[in-house]
Amino acid sequence: MTRRACWTGLAAFALWAPGAAPLAAQISVDQAELFLAPQQLTAGSASFNVRNESPNVVEASVYLEDWDRAENGDNRFVPSGSLPQSCAPYLKVFPLSLRLPPGASQTVRLNVEGADSLAATCWSIVFVESGRGATPSSRNITYVMRIGVKVYITPPGLGRDGEIEEMTVDSGKPAPRRGAAAPDTAARPHVWAAFRNSGGVPYWVRGSVEFRRLDNSVAASDSIVPFPILPGARRRFARPVPSLPAGHYVALMLLDFGGSELAAGQVQVDVR
Repeated sequence: MTRRACWTGLAAFALWAPGAAPLAAQISVDQAELFLAPQQLTAGSASFNVRNESPNVVEASVYLEDWDRAENGDNRFVPSGSLPQSCAPYLKVFPLSLRLPPGASQTVRLNVEGADSLAATCWSIVFVESGRGATPSSRNITYVMRIGVKVYITPPGLGRDGEIEEMTVDSGKPAPRRGAAAPDTAARPHVWAAFRNSGGVPYWVRGSVEFRRLDNSVAASDSIVPFPILPGARRRFARPVPSLPAGHYVALMLLDFGGSELAAGQVQVDVR
């Protein structure tokens, strides 16, 4: 049986067998993301540092993959060169293997070549993956740990733009299974929105949604959990309708993506 523990950026996700102790991080990196402008690179390269956080010697491989995000924000990984937005033609990584004594660090370099011809942003991810090991008393459970550093190469002159493509209201989420703990918002109706990054650069989106009465006064408001989005990508998300007196309302959403204007959308909400 095999279990994989995956660190993407600096966020850790660990899987382990029932009764087994959680896996401790063996390696760390000092960068979660690298934003590169080809014309500003010195000697055509960038770098990040890998550190062995364990008391043992760690051997690791270094390699490129492609990635994007699903509409719900989940990261998806595919072999390098698979996606049209891949930086694979322009990136070379060195070294491809590491051997780190306890507490030691080593620099991983990214050589960028030929990116001056880029007309649009590309992105890839550099994975640092440790060798397989076995957890104590794991009954032959093995694991692999990897850290991903996301890399973007952005040519000059690209702008920020975005829009809310649609907003809808559902009738409430199904009740959770019997005995499961659930937040107070589980069965409430939710306002759903779909936002599109129609600009040329990756960015974070922040914002709020106001629930307004028909006289335009604000009955309630809520913040939008900030989220990252890639160029050309669409992100779909929801916020629960708050507890309001019965009546007709308008949900007004305002999203700030760092452009010259806010993205706005609205939908009618009926509370019974």
